Amino acid sequence: MRKLTSVLLIMIMVLCMGTTVFADEPPTTNLTINNSDGRTYNGYQLLTLTTSLKCDHEGDTHSTDCYNYAYTVNPKYEDILQAQAGENNDIIEYLNGLGSDTADGYGTLRPVADSIYRAILAGDIEPDAKELQGSGNINQGYWLFADITDLDEENNANSLVMVNTKGQDTLTITPKTALPQLEKKVKDIDDSTDDAIADNAWADSADHDKGDTVPFKLTATVPANASNYGTYTMIFHDTMENGLTLDPASVKVYKYETKTAADADIPLTSVTPLFDASEGNYTTADVTYAPAAGNHAFELTLTNVLTGTDAAEGDNAFVVYYEATLNENAVMGSAGNSNTAYLEFSNNPYTDGTGKTPEDKVKVFTYQLKINKVDDKSQPLPGAGFTLYKKNAAGTYVAVGSEVTGEDVTSFIWDRLDDGDYKLVETTVPAGYNKMDDVEFTISATHDADAADPALISLSGGLASGTIDTGKGLFEAPVTNYTGTVLPSTGAQGTMMLIGGGSVLIVLAAVFMITRKKMSIYED
Repeated sequence: MRKLTSVLLIMIMVLCMGTTVFADEPPTTNLTINNSDGRTYNGYQLLTLTTSLKCDHEGDTHSTDCYNYAYTVNPKYEDILQAQAGENNDIIEYLNGLGSDTADGYGTLRPVADSIYRAILAGDIEPDAKELQGSGNINQGYWLFADITDLDEENNANSLVMVNTKGQDTLTITPKTALPQLEKKVKDIDDSTDDAIADNAWADSADHDKGDTVPFKLTATVPANASNYGTYTMIFHDTMENGLTLDPASVKVYKYETKTAADADIPLTSVTPLFDASEGNYTTADVTYAPAAGNHAFELTLTNVLTGTDAAEGDNAFVVYYEATLNENAVMGSAGNSNTAYLEFSNNPYTDGTGKTPEDKVKVFTYQLKINKVDDKSQPLPGAGFTLYKKNAAGTYVAVGSEVTGEDVTSFIWDRLDDGDYKLVETTVPAGYNKMDDVEFTISATHDADAADPALISLSGGLASGTIDTGKGLFEAPVTNYTGTVLPSTGAQGTMMLIGGGSVLIVLAAVFMITRKKMSIYED
């Protein structure tokens, strides 16, 4: 009997020990960092978790329902959490009431996590799980995971995650970041048909004449979580090739509540700019503008992107508008004249790190016309001079520069032309040759309106007898002068009467000679 009692007591002790040991071992979660860019996290266990079985012991596994769970505030963070919850509030109840139920997914949870993490950094508290990467086991509880990856100069931003791992055998953390967006556009115009360039749409490419004023626009959207940053900074970096010259006084900055409002392209005259370089002051409270030497680049810094009530909104849009001139260095043809921009932006709320968006590129194309002067035997003919005219939207032809001429010149070139309707007029005629008729022709072009690297798709038009080289943007054609007497056929009635009278006299003389000859035969 004693032996049986001893055996039963031992069995009971074993069962109790087994249950106790199982309860004393904190449950773990296999954590996976889900990202493709090598993120690294530090983990802070704000609340620890203890469990006890409430079901009969059946082997080595138990369902989640078999456990009682109890949270305990981690003493390392108790002062921080109590200050966040309020002196008279229960910490666990406070944390349990947080959520991410707003449209942008940040809700009340994200700003609280931000506040707690800032206090942890200020207190120089060591993480409970350091430099987490890939996957590994962590004790279950209420955790704050801070992204500590170096993302300087990348199009990325650090994230912060607060999560309850209770009862989860596996958990995947996906970095949640909100990034600004940058879009660059340019405007086109066909001078022969369009009244004003302001009426045309923004696109990724355009074509222009030398000397044209070319409008550009940069649009940057602010991420929805910008309010989590103490100060959110955006720096516009804009660079243009040598064929474009910035007008440094043309730079203006406008602020809109949303990108949709910015895209509506409200007439600039109806919107007060946040910054206007034409006023001569390149630095204001929140804007610093620095055009580079040579006026082929500039930087524009917005220091406090969100202020006051805007700090709770995010998703604002800022538009930088400026103008440049197509100059004598502009590349003609399919290579185009590139203008690129990228945005440098705050990407870590807890350091001064900055990221950068990918470059956005637009191109401005321009073309050339070459006329080869020949005689009626297709040989080069010197001594001519030409003036090129372009039709405007009112239907009037306006000279493109001055006459192109020269004693020994047989080829005439007009460079850096836009598409449109033209007229070629021979304004100096080679000695001994007749003036050629005026030639009206059209230059037409198509180019990408929306592309990462906009291309010149096609060129057409030009003189009927000419050729087109799209790569060089070249329209080339021969024009011919003819020698010999050419009498006017209109506007000279006296001359026509002389010609007519002479013809009648010739006919009468012929009749007289024939009649007289016949009469002489009869007389014989």
